[in-house]
Amino acid sequence: MAVAPVAAQSAGDPKLDANKATVRRLLEGVQRDGDFALFEQLSAADYVDHTPFGDFPPNRDGTRAIYQGFRAAFPDWRAVIHRQIAEGDLVTTHKTYHGTHRGPFMGVAPTGRETTFDVIDIMRVRNGQITDHWGIGDGAGLMRQITAANR
Repeated sequence: MAVAPVAAQSAGDPKLDANKATVRRLLEGVQRDGDFALFEQLSAADYVDHTPFGDFPPNRDGTRAIYQGFRAAFPDWRAVIHRQIAEGDLVTTHKTYHGTHRGPFMGVAPTGRETTFDVIDIMRVRNGQITDHWGIGDGAGLMRQITAANR
């Protein structure tokens, strides 16, 4: 059975569209372009990451460090958004990250390999700032790509 994309449900509502745009600015301006001044603007001071990566603290400092670590290891790190759904103050984004492993990452020396991994995030946006994050990502798949024997 084919299911139509749900993203259209939030199309046209100015508040929901603005919330989705805030998350896109994070993905493009901060993660892809490395604008960490923008990160400070987009993330609330009391930001909570409910599913932090690795041993990073579940706050804004931890998330900033995660993004900086990814950008150092994968300088061309970028996300391709497949779908984005907004409801209330929550924005769900399904995306695939792409990047070339050019710096150390999680104890793995640079391999020069092109990598991809899927992530689904839910972010709460209030007054133009991201206050909360929940996410599920294929970190194991990313690690397999950079630790596999030479192909």
